[in-house]
Amino acid sequence: MLEHSLSFVMAGLVPAIHVFLSVLRGSKTWMPATGAGMTLERFVEPARKTRKVPLMPNKIDVRPEWWDNIFAPSSCLVIVTTVDKDGRVNAAAFGTCTRVCHDPMYISFTCGSGKDTHDNVLATGEFVVNVVPFEQTMLDKTLICGLPFRGGENELLKAGLTPIPSRKLRPPRIAECHSHFECQVEWTQAWLHRLMVCGKVEAVSIDADCITPNGQIVWDKVKPAHYCGMRYQDRFVPAYDKPTRGVWRYDGRDEEFRPGEDWRNAHRSTD
Repeated sequence: MLEHSLSFVMAGLVPAIHVFLSVLRGSKTWMPATGAGMTLERFVEPARKTRKVPLMPNKIDVRPEWWDNIFAPSSCLVIVTTVDKDGRVNAAAFGTCTRVCHDPMYISFTCGSGKDTHDNVLATGEFVVNVVPFEQTMLDKTLICGLPFRGGENELLKAGLTPIPSRKLRPPRIAECHSHFECQVEWTQAWLHRLMVCGKVEAVSIDADCITPNGQIVWDKVKPAHYCGMRYQDRFVPAYDKPTRGVWRYDGRDEEFRPGEDWRNAHRSTD
């Protein structure tokens, strides 16, 4: 069973994280480099104390009819930001966050019971999904956001990430991520020791150079990523190679399909 939350497994990873993480040469699977003499505390604290303010990317609003285009692939690695009733920011990494409805657009994920994300979405009914790019620095910082900090700590500050105001909701966007989805909680469902959260998208924004004139993402700029799952712990793979078109043909009759369905063009790309 795939794990839906990085934060769910990070408690067991703390002793294993030593130093800055790097991409293996010649491989698109990301995994940590080895290193000695650097504790987790020494890794986290310099990021907070010596952080340089990055140049702000040009974020633009996305037209509602293109929202569905921007969340691609339909499930990917994200950092979800929330705030508590006092406005304190929380950021948590999730290995699986999924678009569950196209129009209107809804996004869903699960989080651990008793975690800050769990408490915040129930208290405020808002969350922002920030899609993590397959970039060395961002994968490093994503793992930091997944560490089991005490309640009320700001993971963005710990990881050296930059909050920027959202367009409509209270939780911030993350400047270093390229696309953002502001969601109002539609429903939640508790099960086992987790909470499933489904949110209706209220606003979408993206870096100006990451969207084409016809509303498609620029894959090699957005660079979405996948988390390999709990059993692989701290490994990621890219999800931004140029998509391969499926070629299909079915010699069928209209009577086989639901009335009114244009099944012959069901999987035809528009670009």
